[in-house]
Amino acid sequence: MSALRLEGVAHAMGEGAARRAVLAKADRAFVPGRFACLTGPSGAGKTTMLSILAGVVLPEEGVVRHGAVAVSALGEAGRLDWRRRQVGMVFQTNRLIDILTVDEHLQMVARLRGRPEAVAAGRDWLVRLGLADKGSQRPGQLSGGEKARVALAQALAVEPAVLLADEPTAALDRANAEMVAAALHTYAEREGRIVVAVSHDAAMIGAAHDEVRLEKA
Repeated sequence: MSALRLEGVAHAMGEGAARRAVLAKADRAFVPGRFACLTGPSGAGKTTMLSILAGVVLPEEGVVRHGAVAVSALGEAGRLDWRRRQVGMVFQTNRLIDILTVDEHLQMVARLRGRPEAVAAGRDWLVRLGLADKGSQRPGQLSGGEKARVALAQALAVEPAVLLADEPTAALDRANAEMVAAALHTYAEREGRIVVAVSHDAAMIGAAHDEVRLEKA
């Protein structure tokens, strides 16, 4: 497994007088086997850093590398292919499809990734995340916290080399937040994967191997 690196990454947002730096010459390595939690005040660039790590946003300066691959130098199609092969993503607002059951979400991601074994792996994650009886239900039948955990199980089903999550416990109660935080710690450590999450949650920060605190640039 290869490290995911930011090398001299700088980025700004806004136009004209409203333009402001959100990342200034960031140098950081996220390594396999460790769970890193991005913390800091609103506007410090946490979600921007996560999006740059995912190759969704291109930095204005610097390079994002995954092993020997300069992700930020790839074209849009190349970055999409890299994400499909290497990255699992959990968004702050879940992106579940209303007409699909939980199990059908797992089948869909397995087809898209060409990983038929992901269905069984995803079902195992449902059990581990307290959702063993939810496979036949649709998103409208689930609570906000259950939907958040389904989205995480879907991302983990394909066993990504890099898991990126934006506030994955924001909709969870304390017990479920601790369960998710422990699952991310275990996934990184036992499977030798990179996990990077944005969070203000004490359970997440406590479970992380590394806290990466960002300040406003």
